[in-house]
Amino acid sequence: MLNNRIRSGGRIILIPTEDVFPSENSPRTIISSEELYQLSLSIAEKGLLNPITVYSIGNGKYRVASGERRRRAAVSAGLSSLPCLLIKNEGNNIKLINLIENMHSKELHFLEIAEAIDRMQETMSLNEISAALSIPEGLILSRVRLLSMPTDVKMKIITSGYSESVANSICKINDVNRQKAVVDMMDNLDISFNEAYEATEEQKKTIFSAHFKDYTIFQNTIEHAVAMMTASGIQARTEKNITDSSIVYTVTINK
Repeated sequence: MLNNRIRSGGRIILIPTEDVFPSENSPRTIISSEELYQLSLSIAEKGLLNPITVYSIGNGKYRVASGERRRRAAVSAGLSSLPCLLIKNEGNNIKLINLIENMHSKELHFLEIAEAIDRMQETMSLNEISAALSIPEGLILSRVRLLSMPTDVKMKIITSGYSESVANSICKINDVNRQKAVVDMMDNLDISFNEAYEATEEQKKTIFSAHFKDYTIFQNTIEHAVAMMTASGIQARTEKNITDSSIVYTVTINK
């Protein structure tokens, strides 16, 4: 495993807290204040049991490669020094370590994993990412595709705790407005994806039916006018052409 190969050259050292700087590329963007508070209480009582992975940035300073949440909690707990696993900063290994460790500890939301993978694609091929993370290429593409959804839809997926399977179903809806409508219904009415999807389907049918009835009134008016002209001896006829976006009526009146 890549994770083991990277760690093999590391060593545990004790570093003053003020010399350990936050991660620049942490894939984890969602850390609740309550979660940090509970972890800081545990660290204050038992100490920092799992070392923070860091790399040197020179002049006796270090940056977090993995363990940003633990670093924050340790600072809140008042620790003056941190046990750290020192590794070398080579190529993409920092991003990989950060992502791998968070995935293994199940601390990352699947959308955070998708964002981290998307950033890795700037410097790594799909095949390289798949091999490094031991994730099938199809799953990688599926996760990155989730990022195409509107920001407010993604935030509701996160805050409401919807599963990756549900997120994929929402992402497959081609209409962005319908994506939003489905998530809003699920969130506000506390119903399943299938129920919300069927409800929005019924809305589409109702809207189409209402528009169709409106069009029918005008069509009947045109047909009635032509019928009156014909009855009064004026030769007239209509031609109707229906496209995806319009209904075109041509009225021809002979001189």
